[in-house]
Parts: sequence; C-alpha cells; structure tokens
Amino acid sequence: MKDTKTTTLTATLRGIRPIMFDRYAGDNKTKLPVMEKFYTTPSGHLVIPVLNLYSLLAAQNTPSVAKRFYGKQARDVALGVMSFVSIEATGEDPLNAQILDAEGTPYTIQDPRIEILQHVARVKDGVPNPKERPMLPTGWQIKIQLTHQENPLLTTACLQTMLDQGGILGLGTFRPIFGRYTVEWK
Repeated sequence: MKDTKTTTLTATLRGIRPIMFDRYAGDNKTKLPVMEKFYTTPSGHLVIPVLNLYSLLAAQNTPSVAKRFYGKQARDVALGVMSFVSIEATGEDPLNAQILDAEGTPYTIQDPRIEILQHVARVKDGVPNPKERPMLPTGWQIKIQLTHQENPLLTTACLQTMLDQGGILGLGTFRPIFGRYTVEWK
C-alpha cells in the first residue's frame, strides 16, 4: 500500500469585521440569554468550534465556500474537505479555537468590549423577529492547524484558497456583514 502524503498548515484568522454570535440552543423554542449565545469553555473563555470551520468550508445546506465558489465541483470539493482534512485548534482544546484579541489575549465572557446588538430580523413572510446578539470588535483572531491528506478531490493549494475565500463569507452569525477575516499562513 502506498504511503499517503500529508501536509500540515498553520493559519491565524484575523477578524477584519466584528463577529456576532447566536449559538443554537438545541431546539427552536428555547431562547438563550444573550451571553449564552457565545460558545465558551468551562472557564469562561470564548471559542469557535472547529466544526463551524468545516461547515464554512464544505456544508451542503448553507452558503459554504464550496457551494459559493466551486460551481459544479462543489460536492467533490466539499467531500475532499470532509474526508481528507483535519482541522484542529491550536492550544489546549483541539475542538474549540480560543478567540483572542489583537494582542493575543483570550476573550472571556466578562470582557467589557462585548457589545450587545439589538435589531429586528425578518423571517418568512416579513414577520418581525426581535434579536439580541453578542458581538466582539474587529481584531479578533483564532489559530488553527489543518492537516491535508493527498487525494484526487482536493489539493493543498485549493484548501488554502478555500480558507482565504471563507474570509469573504465570514464566521459567526449575520455573515458576511459580520465575521469577515483575513488569513495569515505560517
């Protein structure tokens, strides 16, 4: 059996727009208190689950990078991400990327820079849906590591391009108005 070549990339995603959160409570009837709309560690640090990065790159049910930028190849490229790419957060928890400020200090749930945005979203048939969501200012960052196995569906160069393109779509909720980022590769 032939050895499969793997490539490991390290990336810092740096927020060029504020990032807003609206974590799903698990059902459509539960309304979370505004500060519980963040993803957090038990110690109160704010994080972004790496599963959200997989979704950004390859989801088939939302506007992902694969769907938005890869046309007829979208399904194959998405399969390449899901099957041959491992995304891990750097730091203590590989499943959750700690959100840092521009100086590299972790955000916590008590951070005074957190803003609460109140606005009205319109749902089906224009029905108003009042929303209250927490937001972090521009300059946020997360650090991740991607391990890519050579495969016929997705090249390492394409994976890098996809993460860069993800910065156009953004992370968090109410994107691409919020959550846009640039990538610093190491």
